[in-house]
Amino acid sequence: MEIFETKVPVSSNSENIRITSLISRLKQHGISIERYNQQTSPKKFQEIDTVGILIAAHGEQILPITLVNGFAMITGRYPSNEEIRQILTVPADLIAEKNEGCCCIQGCVQGEKTS
Repeated sequence: MEIFETKVPVSSNSENIRITSLISRLKQHGISIERYNQQTSPKKFQEIDTVGILIAAHGEQILPITLVNGFAMITGRYPSNEEIRQILTVPADLIAEKNEGCCCIQGCVQGEKTS
């Protein structure tokens, strides 16, 4: 899976944070998702015909583009966790975010140390 992104993805954007975290988790388990940014990897954008054709036809608003085996699977947004799980046949426990600490429910003691 390859994800082609805009020149400057907003790092504080919740979707960018989610996809960055997920890619990092999967990489720890040997599952690689490559990300290419227009600014840092312009040659990669030129090398992949599908990406060039889509941007020429639809402009940069088509980004991000998610390719799987060279085929554009998702455009205009990042793939959801569930889409990544299905496309890459990844076990659900690798996709699910692990929440630490309180679950924000009043009276919750999750993450608190007991003596």
